[in-house]
Amino acid sequence: MKDSATSEQLNALTKILEQGGTTSARFQEVLDCGILEDILDPEAELGNREAVREALKLGPLKPGTRPGATEGFKLEVDYGASLEQMIATGKYDWLNDDISQKQFQITGAGQAEFEARLFNFERGISSEDAEKGIREADHANPWEPAKIEHLLAFGAKYPEAQRANPIIALGSVTATPVFGHRSVPYLYRRVTGRSLHLDWWGNGWHPFYRFLGVRKIGS
Repeated sequence: MKDSATSEQLNALTKILEQGGTTSARFQEVLDCGILEDILDPEAELGNREAVREALKLGPLKPGTRPGATEGFKLEVDYGASLEQMIATGKYDWLNDDISQKQFQITGAGQAEFEARLFNFERGISSEDAEKGIREADHANPWEPAKIEHLLAFGAKYPEAQRANPIIALGSVTATPVFGHRSVPYLYRRVTGRSLHLDWWGNGWHPFYRFLGVRKIGS
């Protein structure tokens, strides 16, 4: 029996459709034109994304969306603010109700500055391997997987970044399972705006996702 697409892969496809604001009519057009069939053909060469974009009359990839590309950011975290205040600063259009003080305890004092970086591993990846990749990216000045306070500071300061790609903070995991699963916070784009959501730690992450890494400035 041939292997079929997994539920995780189908969920990833659904999220890509939602991220792009794909309507039912547009998706039907993609199905009808046969291009999706060509892409899914086992003999199709998928190594040159730029050539595909050129054939579809799309522009070059934006900086920060190329495989392996990262960008430098600066963040300020105010540990005197509550989780609710940090969330409010981001002005999200939708919020997962399980993102609460009960699930995420923030420890720290005063204000701290961080350098931040978006990691893209060019492939589907587990949370464990993504964490390892972040920590091993620079042994001289190590990065750490971002926690929820870093993610919220990032969302507030760079609100447009999550419209390009979902952004995961692997450094904070829910204190208790949500729907039976350990979950991590992430920034997400919905058709109607920006959201702050949760997804399962045990997911296999699609290459479309980005992972936020941080290191303290002046430490």
